Amino acid sequence: MSNAEVSNFENRKSDVECGWSMKQRIQLTQTFEQIRQNLHFVLVEPESPGNVGAASRALRTSGFEKLILVNPCPLDNDEARMMAHRSYDIIEKAQIFDSFDKSVAGMRLVVATTMRKRHFKFPFFTPQEISQKLLDVAFEHPVAVVFGREKNGLTNEEILKCHLHSTIPTATQNPALNLAQAVMIYAHTFFMNMNKVESGYSYRLATQYELEKFYEHLQSALDLVHFVPRDGIDNFITRFRRLIGRSMAEKRDVRLLHKLLQIFETRIQRLEELVTERDKKDIY
Repeated sequence: MSNAEVSNFENRKSDVECGWSMKQRIQLTQTFEQIRQNLHFVLVEPESPGNVGAASRALRTSGFEKLILVNPCPLDNDEARMMAHRSYDIIEKAQIFDSFDKSVAGMRLVVATTMRKRHFKFPFFTPQEISQKLLDVAFEHPVAVVFGREKNGLTNEEILKCHLHSTIPTATQNPALNLAQAVMIYAHTFFMNMNKVESGYSYRLATQYELEKFYEHLQSALDLVHFVPRDGIDNFITRFRRLIGRSMAEKRDVRLLHKLLQIFETRIQRLEELVTERDKKDIY
């Protein structure tokens, strides 16, 4: 038996052991190619060239290549190249932004990663749990997984601006996983769950930018009616973020919410006009 025949035999044997038919393998390849173009890994203000290099190597190992960097450290150096190990082209092709908001503005689903759950009341998913939610959306829409700074991770404000939140379970909080290790765990988990993707997620999800504009509108509407919740306006907005983030709102949902706020604003403004007119009549 020739080397080529041995290789084909081993591939067929592997297919049988995995339970995959040739049709399933072709479908999986097509699914993977579509998802890898939509799945972005965002590193916020990385400080170590070695970590960015190792993270790019982790992406290449799992078949991904879409890297986004927010205010990164200098990367045109030997440390980044050495740690990237044949994956430096991922760094060269990376999109670079000067703010977190700009880096995720066009994403339909954004997942924040953190090593600790902090004081937030929204659910934190494991990489395995988040993979199904993320990959289904990534089949049709751009999505992002966000990793924070090496020293102190993402800020509370950055975490709140993400739709979903994830943490890696560990036996102890110290020592924590470094940046490249975290990227490797998520990337490999996504790769291993590729065959579970449910294609055809055709909903037109709202972008992160569109959601932020709604939250600004909500804040403005609440100010108009002088609404002050017992636990503060910021916590009230946070609850809305949690609700809308988990529901993965569509564009039409956000338009409907804007319309609802506009109705209230119009009614309030009309009432204020009537009160002003009445006061003028009382004066005269």
